[in-house]
Amino acid sequence: MKAFVTGGTGLVGSHTIERLVSQGHEVVAMARSDAGMQMVRGLGAEPVRGIVEEPESWRSARGADAIIHAAALITTSTTWETFDRVNVHGTRNAVLAAAESGARLVHLSSVAVYGRQPKAGGSGAVDENAPFGRIAAADSYARSKRMAEEVLWAEAARRGVSAVALRPCVIYGERERLFMSRLLSLLRFGVAPIVGSGTNTLAMVYVGNVVDALVAALAHPAATGPFNTANDGGITQREVYQIVAEVTGRPIRMVRLPVAAVVAFGTAWHLGHRILHPRRYSGFGSSSGHFMARDNPYSSARAERELAWQPTTPAPEAWRRAVRWFVEQRGKGGC
Repeated sequence: MKAFVTGGTGLVGSHTIERLVSQGHEVVAMARSDAGMQMVRGLGAEPVRGIVEEPESWRSARGADAIIHAAALITTSTTWETFDRVNVHGTRNAVLAAAESGARLVHLSSVAVYGRQPKAGGSGAVDENAPFGRIAAADSYARSKRMAEEVLWAEAARRGVSAVALRPCVIYGERERLFMSRLLSLLRFGVAPIVGSGTNTLAMVYVGNVVDALVAALAHPAATGPFNTANDGGITQREVYQIVAEVTGRPIRMVRLPVAAVVAFGTAWHLGHRILHPRRYSGFGSSSGHFMARDNPYSSARAERELAWQPTTPAPEAWRRAVRWFVEQRGKGGC
């Protein structure tokens, strides 16, 4: 199989390249810079220079059997127009390229499409049929990911493209530099904030298990539509901190914080950012407190049933791998 990958320097994209190459597939990966081209070459892919928001850059996808569209802006502090160009128009270009090549398209979406506080409540209650909740106009990431899916389904139906959208929750793992960096920086003084009870199962999924779902989507070409990939065994706040202490060898004291206080802080941060930078995405808000305190509300039953998705790495081992990698990189001056 010849696969064309976007976002190859990112978390999911880089692991996808490694997995496909290890399985003997030919992989071509789009990169925005010379450094990016060097990185994807090191992962075993053939690099091509381009940016997803430019239709001309997709010419390199011609002849591909599969297109894996993993490129997206996530927490970048930039304008809505930039999120729209990269996340929405980039996805439209991916569908058009898949239509031209007759390729299977796997789009990396997000549970953010449901809204930051999904309408269906309770653990495992939010499946692909759940109603979408409201997304604030200032939430550029969630808004752009929902619009990207709208474009995906409209264009795929119009052009006869076989497409799947995977909806993971927060992804962690080796090469992840946003959440892990903030977490370990927060813990450097040996104090861990527990939001709520700390016994809730976090809405997080390991990158290797997301790639398992991506490969499963390629292996089941008859399956189309959205698939939550948000449950790989689960882990609690307290268990995460215990693993960080174990891997780093540093004791950590857990301190409980009221959910209301964390939500209030997130809201104040968001409002302050809107005042100082009205056209830029804050990347943080009141939803962060709810995220940390509630159980994982998403169901991945459809992916398990129709894609035969079976996550291969248990959450505790995944966290050990992720923390160990980050600590090693920090020691080398890479994080």
